[in-house]
Amino acid sequence: MSEATGLHLDTEKAAGNRPASCRVPSRRTNGVAVQVVASDGQLLNPCHPARARELIRKQRAICIGRQPYTIRLLPPHSDDAETVPSQQDYS
Repeated sequence: MSEATGLHLDTEKAAGNRPASCRVPSRRTNGVAVQVVASDGQLLNPCHPARARELIRKQRAICIGRQPYTIRLLPPHSDDAETVPSQQDYS
């Protein structure tokens, strides 16, 4: 290997110009993502499976599909209506 052809390989790798066979796939490209649907049916950005499990455990989402794994966010419930007394209580 001569100096003229041997030195540029290191700079190409350092600049990120690796061939496709050398690239390491990212986590999102290998299927580690959960599809998320809003409560109104709008498709949202996918999330990490751990985040999806947390939402289901806290009863903020439900599973609606297994392949691909999809969750639907539940509409936010208002606890304020129960804690704030109505006007009838003051009459």
